[in-house]
Amino acid sequence: MRTLSIVLMGLAAAGYTQAQESAAARAPQKLRCESLVEPMAVDAVPPRLSWMPVGEARGAVQTAYQIQVSKEAAVAPGEVWDSGRVQSAQSVHVPYGGPGLESGQTYYWRVRYWDDRGAQSGWSRPARIGVGLLNRADWKGKFIGGGNALRKEFSVAGRVVEAKAFIAGVGYYELRINGVKIGDHVLDPAYTPFAKRIFYEAYDVTQSVRQGDNAVGVMLGEGWFGNRLALVQINVELEGGRKVEFHSDESWQAGQSPILEDSVYHGERYDARLEQEGWDRPKFEAAGWKEAVAGEQPKAELSAQMMPPVRVVGDITPPAPASPKQGVWVYDMGQNFSGWVKLKVRGPRGTTVRMRHAELLYDTGMVNVENLRSARATDYYTLRGDGEETWEPRFTYHGFRYVELTGYPGAPPMDAVTGRVVHSDVKPAGGFAASKPVLNRIQRLVEWGITSNLHSIPTDCNQRDERMGWMADAHLSAEAAMMNFDMEAFYRMWLRSMRDDQAEDGSVPDTVPRSRYAQGPADPAWGSAYPLILWYSWEQYGDRGLLAQHFEGIRRWSDFLWSRSEGGILNFVKFGDWVPLEKTPGNLVSTAYSYWSADIVAKVAAVLGKSAEEQAYRQRAEQVKQAFHGRFFNAELGVYGNGSQTSNVLALYLDLVPPNERGRVRGNLNHDLIYKWNSHLSTGIHGTKYLLPYLTRTGAADLAYDIATRTDYPSWGYMLENGATTVWELWQKREGPSMNSHNHPALTSIGGWFMTELAGISMQTGGAGYEKVLIRPQVVRDLQWASGSMETVRGAVASAWTRSDEGLKLEVTIPFGSSAEIQIPKLQKRGAALSEGGTLLMQNRAPKGSTAGVNGVRETDSSFVVQAGGGRYSFEMKGW
Repeated sequence: MRTLSIVLMGLAAAGYTQAQESAAARAPQKLRCESLVEPMAVDAVPPRLSWMPVGEARGAVQTAYQIQVSKEAAVAPGEVWDSGRVQSAQSVHVPYGGPGLESGQTYYWRVRYWDDRGAQSGWSRPARIGVGLLNRADWKGKFIGGGNALRKEFSVAGRVVEAKAFIAGVGYYELRINGVKIGDHVLDPAYTPFAKRIFYEAYDVTQSVRQGDNAVGVMLGEGWFGNRLALVQINVELEGGRKVEFHSDESWQAGQSPILEDSVYHGERYDARLEQEGWDRPKFEAAGWKEAVAGEQPKAELSAQMMPPVRVVGDITPPAPASPKQGVWVYDMGQNFSGWVKLKVRGPRGTTVRMRHAELLYDTGMVNVENLRSARATDYYTLRGDGEETWEPRFTYHGFRYVELTGYPGAPPMDAVTGRVVHSDVKPAGGFAASKPVLNRIQRLVEWGITSNLHSIPTDCNQRDERMGWMADAHLSAEAAMMNFDMEAFYRMWLRSMRDDQAEDGSVPDTVPRSRYAQGPADPAWGSAYPLILWYSWEQYGDRGLLAQHFEGIRRWSDFLWSRSEGGILNFVKFGDWVPLEKTPGNLVSTAYSYWSADIVAKVAAVLGKSAEEQAYRQRAEQVKQAFHGRFFNAELGVYGNGSQTSNVLALYLDLVPPNERGRVRGNLNHDLIYKWNSHLSTGIHGTKYLLPYLTRTGAADLAYDIATRTDYPSWGYMLENGATTVWELWQKREGPSMNSHNHPALTSIGGWFMTELAGISMQTGGAGYEKVLIRPQVVRDLQWASGSMETVRGAVASAWTRSDEGLKLEVTIPFGSSAEIQIPKLQKRGAALSEGGTLLMQNRAPKGSTAGVNGVRETDSSFVVQAGGGRYSFEMKGW
């Protein structure tokens, strides 16, 4: 039996389409289909197509494929394009090769493949390619405003076959047709460098637009833009093929919605007495409404929002509230998260209920909002007074655990408040668990800390008057994010924003989009997010086209750093190793990232076949490397910089230490960790990211584990012991108003270490997109078992090990068509034997039997090393 999953990728990337179907070439079988997200609009053509062939035979690979594209869901063979049989193992990011795709048109595609045994799969279920409005000329309307509510009635003279709505906003918007909200997105559009790019969204509204009278309504919020404008276009195809368009212009009507105030930081004020029933339906008496105003038309490029939208992704029902004062009710949601609350209330007309949000409580039980700084984070709802009323805000969000309710008429019932979890709806793609409870609790901090800071950009925090795309927090948490969630389209869009925000001199800002916090060029440790996230995306998703799009951008960033260097040393620094317990020289950190940026440019050049650029940037990286050692190495003490943990680990992790000095520097780092800091770290956000991986890959996995599992200060466990439900900004618990975010993603980097080291899932050197998998779990200290799994672009990868007195069991899953090196640690140095699926493979260094998919086994002093193809394996190592 063979399975196909198919995925659509736009050149500028996208949400994605995935459809699954089971079929066998040699025997007819009932198909099993599963459809996931399908993007309505791809704004760059030709698109790239991906699929996941899955076969039951171990070690099988794809040898050929065939793609068909049609304008009909049935996919009439060859109607638009038929690739024919193509001899290729490629199943990821395959370029569409047919005639040009039409703006605004919907296409469907399917694929089948042949394996190395000559067997042919069945056709996949057709998946949709929705082409967006590719040219500005395709937009017929204008950006209009004049109020925070807009409406237009229109008539359709014929039966509707297909209708699509396209909407862009300078500020947040909610689109409504005939009294119903369109789609389930919230807080659209995504935050972009508005002077360069504004996102639009596309919706299939065939079921909403009807023959005869219709009405479209738009509610507008301030959002990140500080403005309220919308551009709307509805394209309708009628029976018989006739097409009509309706678009925004001055003939629309503008009015005031019940939203009196809205702000990302301050909250929303809503007066239900101002609601006008039927304003978004036909035949509404629009007394008091005026003509819409065509605002200044943005010169920014209009691009499809091809990324996971922000959605309400879950609810939290809190227990009964406390009442620390008369008329004050405080709810504990039990979890720090991003979103808002849904209010249920019944009371007299004109009553105003206030909801104030906070991460912290005072000892009195009242909410502590000091760390929010200037953000009011407060919502107000004024009642209509006509029975039970339910309300939630539209154009704000908060980061909070506690909600203070005042002004509520009487004692609130149990269901008066429900937490609404809101963030970019990235799909879970990975998971980790282990026998040590503190690790599982930290994993939960990681997952909530990452997702609650995904609000169309990766924010640094979700609660105070900041919430910006700080570049360092983003690149330090990116690998953990990619291993736990499907982040491909999300980071693809953010990389585009980095390129949009890049200055003429090659610099990028500290926050993307550029904000009031981003004055001048980025600190090197911040701006290096551009090459780093690009490289991590390549490693995880294997999209060579993405590298090609951004090669010039990262090259210019490296050139900027070089232009600010003196003899290879970069003294330009703004932040350095942020919030450490032990300071590190800022120019050491900057120079290390200058080296790393040049090194990544060289690596990308190598992938793209740019040999001259590869050589030039390898030479630059080597110059920086030599300068780094000459400037910062203390030959007498055998340390770098001031001997801080970050000083030494950056030098060691990036291989900036000459071979003859590595042992001494590594020994001094370990001595500092064990004896000076009692198996604790003293690093800031940068040193922390690389400390545990470096220790593990150099034989000190037990020490890394000791650090990771501590529960006293400073540690992740200390956060847990002090009530954390997300990762803090600082190691210490601070109640003051300034640097006191209790939800910051930078230190979630430990989540990557869980997956790559304890579960042991990574890639072989030179691999990308899990085409060449490396399984190498660390069996450490008192850890009895650990497991991890990831949905990659090629399929599932999983590793789960359990040890006992007899030995070690390891269950492994490798994607179809991928190869793997599986390193199974020997728990004793005495005799050992390895079996797979009950078949003895090797004993006392002597080969015994073989099983399907296993291409070779060898034994070293510390492990068995297995070469295998795709499939599921069950290994057992026994020692005596």
